[in-house]
Amino acid sequence: MENAGGVPHVLQYNLNSMAAVSYNSFSISPSTGTANVLPNGQIRFQLPNSSLLDMKTSKVTFSVKTEASKGCRLPPVSQLFSRIEVKAGGVTIYNGSNFNHIVENVKVNMGVKKVCGVTGHKDFLDGSDATGLKLAVDVSETYNARIGTSSNLFAIDLGEFSEIQPRLLDTSLLPQLEIILTVNTAQALAAIKTSVAPRGTSSSSITMAHASAADATFEIIRPTMHVNMYSLGSGAYAQAIRSRMSDVGYLSLCYENTLVFNQAWTGSARFSLSAMSLKRLTAVFRRQSAASTTTGAIPIVGGANADFDGKGAVYGFYGSSNANAAGIAEYQTAGEQYSLPTTVPAAGTAGEIESGAAFNYSATTGVDLQWKIQSALVPNYVCDVASQAELTKHAYNVDEFAKARVAVQYLYNYHAFAVPLGLPETPLDKKTISGLNTQSTNAFIELTSSGANRDVTNYDCFILACTDQVLRVGDGKAIEVIS
Repeated sequence: MENAGGVPHVLQYNLNSMAAVSYNSFSISPSTGTANVLPNGQIRFQLPNSSLLDMKTSKVTFSVKTEASKGCRLPPVSQLFSRIEVKAGGVTIYNGSNFNHIVENVKVNMGVKKVCGVTGHKDFLDGSDATGLKLAVDVSETYNARIGTSSNLFAIDLGEFSEIQPRLLDTSLLPQLEIILTVNTAQALAAIKTSVAPRGTSSSSITMAHASAADATFEIIRPTMHVNMYSLGSGAYAQAIRSRMSDVGYLSLCYENTLVFNQAWTGSARFSLSAMSLKRLTAVFRRQSAASTTTGAIPIVGGANADFDGKGAVYGFYGSSNANAAGIAEYQTAGEQYSLPTTVPAAGTAGEIESGAAFNYSATTGVDLQWKIQSALVPNYVCDVASQAELTKHAYNVDEFAKARVAVQYLYNYHAFAVPLGLPETPLDKKTISGLNTQSTNAFIELTSSGANRDVTNYDCFILACTDQVLRVGDGKAIEVIS
């Protein structure tokens, strides 16, 4: 592709330069105080109001304290926060949803977002915690002792708002910015009976819930926000901003805002939406018990670290095919598990997980899915498992799923069904708003299903409607949100 001068980029020798650039990072304490924050509590931060703020790399750090002697285990720490909201001068400019943890988890499963193993608590830790402590029977994974006594160990970004374009946000153009984080419920945790994981011996399995699982809870301790900021000594940038605002009347900032609609799955789900740019629809199904019950660990299908006894699928890429006392065992919490809603296999009790029946897809009939937008079918055919997977990869612009390595993992641990409604994007593309405009119609959107193997009683359906949102900034810090 050629530039305006007709010279290919690979032959250009000119460089961009900007003089007098300086950088610094600052720590901000929450305006809500330094006390530990319990589930459903809020944490608020007031951002600096005269700086070039790097939204992508600015993070909230913290540690986590869990209830002692309950076998508590943490998910990736982004799952500990149910909502992220941003306000400017008291006006909400990014309202997120009450299921931000689901939005984040789906993106990780798809591979469009990565989790750091050091500060993101990427993996389910069964036998030892992140600081090297062996977790004996009943011992909870907690980080308010040892090195966590005075040091924060985890960090999260600001979700979708961290991907705002342009990335460097000039806060001097905006009213006072406030970040509001809402802590998730206690059911975000797992509470395991024992840290030993002999699958097939249900009397002491990691997949069994602790006897006191109902009392398992957590607290966010020492929340602190670290903001990365730049300053420019040259007046060229400020002059360019003033010129742009004078010519157009405003500056435009763009970011995604995913709205989440949830309801009990009865074989279909329906909602209405008015949006300037609806770029993607995604549906995931979660067991209804995950919202109200703290459970044991959910196995990632295919791994086993105990004697192989013929119960459940195992695979050589985990080192566990027919091998005694060998193999990699991976787990997730119930809140992270999204499955195709089938009657065979059923939603899965702990005993069915132990026997392998919970992820044995032996039924000869399937569960097919299809979207409807104002009665128009999207796609124009009913989607079986392969079509669901391929359309979902297309919607997230990936060639393969980041987490699911085999079909049964997609069906049991990481299922999602998505369709794209905007143009595909690459990381180097300039932001383009190309999603479906439903502002004039307030479109009714429906997810339907067919097939004799549907489970219509034991799952909740979460529909993630990814929209583009534009923040217009004018003279005198005037703002307007277009969504």
